[in-house]
Amino acid sequence: MTALGGGIVSSGGPCGALTGGVALLGSVLGRDDPGKKDDPLLWEACREFYARFEREATNESGSVNCRDITGIDDWTDREQRRAFYKGEGIHKCRVNTGKAARILGEVLEKYVKHKTK
Repeated sequence: MTALGGGIVSSGGPCGALTGGVALLGSVLGRDDPGKKDDPLLWEACREFYARFEREATNESGSVNCRDITGIDDWTDREQRRAFYKGEGIHKCRVNTGKAARILGEVLEKYVKHKTK
């Protein structure tokens, strides 16, 4: 999952904590057989995780994109990365990732319980 950092391979796109969370939900709640249809519960859980992430974990930007959350336009720029890791950026990212983990845990608790009924 490391390659999700910096917004999917350092592209500045969707936050790795968001995409990783959706991947985990797909792994836990997704279909086991490619020939079967998706359980609507998966989509409900993913939509809830996404909406809560967008509301609770995107800082002031309101965007789910790494470039907007971190303020780094180009993750391949060594100076921008250096400033991020030496400044407050890395701390904000860790807090944001923690929020995403909390939200994901709450969503998993809620939907895994439904799936096992």
